[in-house]
Amino acid sequence: MKKLQFFLFLVLVTQFTTAQDKVVQLKGAVSSTVQEVVGVYVLNRTNNKGAVTNENGSFSIPVRLKDTIEFSAVQFKNKQIIITQKILDLKSYIINLDETLEELDEVVLDQRTQVTAMSLGLVHANVKTLELAERELISGTTMSFDGIKNSLDPVINYLSGRTKMLKERVARDKRYTTGQKMQQKYLDSITLTKLKIPEAKLQEFVLYCEQDEDFDAFMSQPNDVFVKAFFKMKAKSFLKEKK
Repeated sequence: MKKLQFFLFLVLVTQFTTAQDKVVQLKGAVSSTVQEVVGVYVLNRTNNKGAVTNENGSFSIPVRLKDTIEFSAVQFKNKQIIITQKILDLKSYIINLDETLEELDEVVLDQRTQVTAMSLGLVHANVKTLELAERELISGTTMSFDGIKNSLDPVINYLSGRTKMLKERVARDKRYTTGQKMQQKYLDSITLTKLKIPEAKLQEFVLYCEQDEDFDAFMSQPNDVFVKAFFKMKAKSFLKEKK
């Protein structure tokens, strides 16, 4: 009898341990009435797995019972939850985040102090912040089967041509950012005078350069000579077209 009781006890302990170790895919959405819910970081601090919400606030992340999940974004207060069996039993977990309203306390620094996101201990300090166009591309091309509305958007976007449009928008934004950096670095008033570009036409000239199919290749060159040669070449054709 004692052996049977001990055996049953072992079975129960094994089942309980197995249930705790079972990894499931937690699917849900972030909810807010005042802020956009795309781009919220969802981090499982127990297994160090992460996800980012799409334009509908939806996410999917692997979890186990008693794991700690943290939600964070610039526009929201950080929030942590502990995975319970009740959460695991839900088909879709909805979490409400509070808008960030607090102001930072005044900090006095000396000349040796270097303040970075990493030094401040901010969550995801080493993660690159995505631009809106990049976030829209990710959310628009990521398939979801969690039963949340618009989960088949990637298929619809591909068939309708929206995916292509989003990719072109990301590429255009990157060219614009590169163009602005190159403008500040190379196209000062002295250079414009040498190139015979009127300062009033500067932005138009930069846009003209960005539209060249070789723009990215030239701008990525480590040698300034190639960049300057590109602007000199484009200045001639720009002025010729304007005439």
